[in-house]
Amino acid sequence: MDSDKFKQLLHRYLNGMASDAEKEVIDAWYDSYRELEDPEVFGSNGDESRIASQMRQRLSGYWNPPRPLGLPNYLSYAAAILVLVVIGWLVYRVQDNDGAIDHRQAAAATDAAYYEVATAVRQVKKLILPDSSTVWVNASSRLRVPESFGKTSRELYLDEGEAFFEVAPNLDKPFVVYSRDIVTKVLGTAFNISNYQRLNQITVDVQHGKVRITDTNQQLLVNELTATQQLAYNTRTGDHEVSALTTGSASAWREGVVRLRNATFEEVALAVYNIYGIDLKAGNSQIHDHRYNLTIRTEHQLDEALRIICSIHQNQYRRENNEVIIY
Repeated sequence: MDSDKFKQLLHRYLNGMASDAEKEVIDAWYDSYRELEDPEVFGSNGDESRIASQMRQRLSGYWNPPRPLGLPNYLSYAAAILVLVVIGWLVYRVQDNDGAIDHRQAAAATDAAYYEVATAVRQVKKLILPDSSTVWVNASSRLRVPESFGKTSRELYLDEGEAFFEVAPNLDKPFVVYSRDIVTKVLGTAFNISNYQRLNQITVDVQHGKVRITDTNQQLLVNELTATQQLAYNTRTGDHEVSALTTGSASAWREGVVRLRNATFEEVALAVYNIYGIDLKAGNSQIHDHRYNLTIRTEHQLDEALRIICSIHQNQYRRENNEVIIY
C-alpha cells in the first residue's frame, strides 16, 4: 500500500469513519509489529537488537503519543514509521537456515491491495465486479480481487477452489484469471475454473464464447478453448489435455447440483466435503482406484448421498467422528 493510500486509511481510522475491513488492516498492521519482542526475530546480534529497540520506541510513541499531535504531523509521522518498520522487518526477518526473508510477512504488505472473497463448506457466494462481470464462488474457495480492478486492467486470482465467471465484454481490457499454474484470458464469455489444490489438477470449462490459456511461464496451452470443451491441467507433471464436456453445465453447483463423470475418489471426497463438511476416506487401495458416475444434490441428506456413492461399486460405509470410511 503506498503512503498516500495509507494516510487516507489512517485518517478514516482515527476519525471513526473506517469500514470493518479497513479497521482490520490497521489493527493487523499494528499487531504484527508487537512480534518485535520475539527473540526468534531479533536475536542477540548487537545491531539487530539496537534497531529493534529503536523501532519499538518509535512505534510506542506513535500508537500512544505523549501529547496530542496535529493531524498532518500525525499522518506524516505514521507514514515515516511505516517505511522504517517495513524496511527493518523485511531486512531482519531472516530465517536461520539460508537467510531467506519470511515470505508470509512480505505477503502481508501486498495483501492490503486486494479484497478477498472466501467461502466455507456449504457456502456459495455471488460477486458483481466493478466492470459488471459476475462471479459465483463455490464452497471452500478463495478469490482475490485487486482494489484497482477495472481501472487499467481486469485481473484476479483464484488461489483456491472453484468459481464461475460471466464476463462483461471489453475489447480494450482482457479479463484474466490466475489460478495456480495457469492463466486464463478472455474478452467476454462464461467459463468455470476448478483449482482445488487437494486434487492436483486444474480444469477450465467453457459454457459459451472462448478462452485462451497459458501457463505461468506464458507457454501456450490452448489458443481457443470453446463452448462444451474442457482443459485439464496436471499440476504435478505440467501435462494437459482438452476433451469434450459430457456433464452438461460446468457450473451446475451454483444450483446445488454436483455432476461427476468418470470421477476419481478424490473428486467424490471433495464434493462430499464441500457439501457436508465431512472427510470421506477410502478403506483400501481398491476403493481409492474406483471411478464414479453420479449426481449429488445439496438437498440430499448425508446418509442419502453416501448410499448413492456406495451403490456404484457395492460398498459399505461407517462413520467415525467427522470422517466417513468407505469399505
